Amino acid sequence: MKYLTMRTALYLIIIGILAGLTGIILTFSMHAIQHVAFGYGFEGDVSFREVVEYASPLRRLSVLTGCGLLVGLGWVGIHRLCPKLVSVKAAVDHPEQPMPFKTTLFHGTLQIITVALGSPLGREVAPREISSAFATRLSQICHVDGQTQKLLIACASGAGLAAVYNVPLAASVFALETLLMRWDYRSVSAALLCCGTAVFVVRQGLGDLVQYPLPQVAFDETLILWAALAGPVIALAVILFEKSLKPFPKISRQSPKMIVAAILAFAAIGAMAMWFPEILGNGKAGNQLSFTNAIDWQYGIALFGTKWLAVLLATAAGAYGGRITPSMMLGGMLGLIMAVAWNTVFPVVPVAAAAFVCAAIFLGLAQKMPITAVIFLLELSRFSTAYLFPLCACLATALSVYTYIQELDASPSFSSSWLKRQFIYQVMSHVWKI
Repeated sequence: MKYLTMRTALYLIIIGILAGLTGIILTFSMHAIQHVAFGYGFEGDVSFREVVEYASPLRRLSVLTGCGLLVGLGWVGIHRLCPKLVSVKAAVDHPEQPMPFKTTLFHGTLQIITVALGSPLGREVAPREISSAFATRLSQICHVDGQTQKLLIACASGAGLAAVYNVPLAASVFALETLLMRWDYRSVSAALLCCGTAVFVVRQGLGDLVQYPLPQVAFDETLILWAALAGPVIALAVILFEKSLKPFPKISRQSPKMIVAAILAFAAIGAMAMWFPEILGNGKAGNQLSFTNAIDWQYGIALFGTKWLAVLLATAAGAYGGRITPSMMLGGMLGLIMAVAWNTVFPVVPVAAAAFVCAAIFLGLAQKMPITAVIFLLELSRFSTAYLFPLCACLATALSVYTYIQELDASPSFSSSWLKRQFIYQVMSHVWKI
């Protein structure tokens, strides 16, 4: 079928409304937990960065240790006592394996609570999964066919993303690029209808919030050149990031040992946060610093390393959560560091703009959604489409090097020690050809 039926459109509107309400409830809940946990109170509209910086170092350590206990008990309990979790991607690819409704609700709620308590992972997976669980239940009640169910679940996931970030277009592209992986009229119209409905509902409860209300920095052709040259460095960083996370968690999530591992891992995160509070939460705190060039390069290096390690520890502890904003923070810090180094020798590029560009490209590669990432950053910040030029220049070189290295790494012949010694030479030769 090449078009949406009235019935399917009605289902999409219902799911969009549910996703919007889910986004409102989860956002209010997360902010309330943050204020209580870190002792800030509820006076005024303050960011999470201000909340955690207000808390004493010992309070950060204690809150994160308690978060580790909750992570261990919560997810070990889910994996031992509840029906097996089904990811959104698995539910879209195999609609005959439905997402368990109650388990998914508990799973998503636990993610929001732990992120509110400082878990360094993202908050976007929870509303995506809860919205998809609603779509699954609606599909079962209304006895829709398999193809329509896949469409509803994918659009519900996009609507959940749209609801928490106020990004209807980027969320629609996300559903099409990463879940449906097709761009026919039916899929595009379905994604836009569902995500648009979710954002309309959210704006009634939360207003038209701009996630990053930043001053737009002017730039010239120097930033375009810099962005193209920075792309390969970002690609290498993303590959190292992926490889570092791949082995974890090593302990079964059903094992009681995971409870101890979670407490120790989150206590370590809390210890780092005593000196670097911006690593707590999904990464927005760090983005606010890099996107405004509010820190020096030394602190940028420290935040880049500690955030990477914090995500690694949380993953090893068996915690769940998104990686959209953590990837943005790592990319933003990397861009800040590279721009400062560039400015010591070459014509100056605006550091804030460089961080913004790198955040988008790191996110696009790390989450396998390059088109979504570009639109996502522009929609989050409401920056001018003039930024598409440096974004696309950086993405072109980064994506080329990233795919080349991935193919090279997958080649059986690359296992030889001689080829591994020639690895850097081959990469740089390819970059030169670009």
